[in-house]
Amino acid sequence: MASSSSIVTPRPVESIDPATGLVWKRFDATLKEAVFAAADRAKTAQRDWAAQPVGARVRVLRRFHESLFRRRREVADALTRENGKPVSEAIGSEIAIALDFANYYAREAPRFLRAPWFNAGSLSMKRKRVRVAHEPFGVVGVISPWNYPFMLSAGVVIPALVTGNAVLLKPSEFTPESGELLASLLYEAGVPRDVFAVLQGDGSTGAALCDAAVDKIFFTGSVQTGRRVAVKCAERLIPCALELGGSDAAIVLADANVHHAASGIAWGRFSNAGQTCVAPKRIYVEAPAYDTFIAALASAVNELRVGAAGVAETDVGPMIRADAVATLEAQRDDAVARGATIVAAASTPAGTGSFFPPTLLANVPADARVLHEETFGPLVPVVRVQDADEAIALANDSEFGLSASIWSADTARAARLAQRIESGTVVINDSVVIAGMADVPHGGVKQSGIGRTHGKAGLEECVRTKATVIDRFPAWRQAWWFGYSPAHEDGIDAYVRIAHSHSVVEKLMALPQFLKFIFKPRRPV
Repeated sequence: MASSSSIVTPRPVESIDPATGLVWKRFDATLKEAVFAAADRAKTAQRDWAAQPVGARVRVLRRFHESLFRRRREVADALTRENGKPVSEAIGSEIAIALDFANYYAREAPRFLRAPWFNAGSLSMKRKRVRVAHEPFGVVGVISPWNYPFMLSAGVVIPALVTGNAVLLKPSEFTPESGELLASLLYEAGVPRDVFAVLQGDGSTGAALCDAAVDKIFFTGSVQTGRRVAVKCAERLIPCALELGGSDAAIVLADANVHHAASGIAWGRFSNAGQTCVAPKRIYVEAPAYDTFIAALASAVNELRVGAAGVAETDVGPMIRADAVATLEAQRDDAVARGATIVAAASTPAGTGSFFPPTLLANVPADARVLHEETFGPLVPVVRVQDADEAIALANDSEFGLSASIWSADTARAARLAQRIESGTVVINDSVVIAGMADVPHGGVKQSGIGRTHGKAGLEECVRTKATVIDRFPAWRQAWWFGYSPAHEDGIDAYVRIAHSHSVVEKLMALPQFLKFIFKPRRPV
């Protein structure tokens, strides 16, 4: 056994203001043993939590809604300080959406969890009554990201709790205070402390959570880490839901309102300092609209005001950390070296802070990194295409498939084109918003992940399905049980003819043999 002196104490988790680089809060990291202990406590507490009527859990959820509404400025200020997003985005893109989640799941969970009895559909099973119930997994682990730390956490935690699970949340080490605030609001609403717990720490804490006695893992983050989570879960034969990277395409058709499209894409690409999974990151514009669109988007970029998020006039705040800026600079410089042109770049404030100028690239060659890697920041490449077919082919030429957008005056045509795009969601004449719609499933295909959050699909991800079947005539022996004979074989075949033949005559001819098969006593076995 290792001596106490050999135990390494993990580095505290620091909440850093990305606009200044200064630490404003510190939290103790959770040791592996403490993660395991929290899971064991949650396992015990979950039984009582799940045993409550769903109405009781819904009342807790409604109290959470009231507390979040009342404390929304407190939460917004914390999000601004540790994430760097402007207050308008903290309220609109995080708190308002979390409030929507609370309302939606409070309304939908009772209906979803209702399990009425119904008659079986098959002819041979008409004696059966069936109930399909949804039961909680038990203890759910949630490993949450830093880019929308409150909203994305709430979007998984809320349906998991209301369906009867206990939840262990590992917030990003970049945004620990957001996790603490979510816990504070849930405790205030009446969630028992062992039913929901926050585990602060870095990747080692997340790995410990995957090894602990949890029954499912929800992970949002990079493809590389998501693969490791999936392997951990596969080794333990527990399910996981993964929302991973995205390189979302936006297709601007020739008939689009170009200025509207430029304005919407500018907001989608540069809000949250471009650090949005479903942001439009590759723009494909039909040739007749290309020049006008480039001019409109360049004008929008040049008007953006970059600065500290606490300033009311700021449009774009800092990126989360300096190394994120360095990654984006490398992707921009690669594109320029290959022949791309910087058409517009907003100015950034002097001094400290993780700022990157919102930048528009044109004439981007097909082999540029920005068209194949995820660009997680305020950098946008625009590519000229001849028609919608070429745009869709290029949009699908990616290992990612999270979301996409199409911009067109002909929404019916755009909806038809959306069916050809390989992504989990498509938005027409808007962007990003689909990830924050409480009633719409969110998730990707290909390397963008597996599983869904939000909507009814989000509830389904939080439960196991259990079917119960009752035979209403317990003293009446089943016709297909043992006691096989030529007559038994003929009876089985008669059933198949009645149940599945398309000929009415054949059904009628089989009826006498079928009735004999059902009602004639046979040798019991």
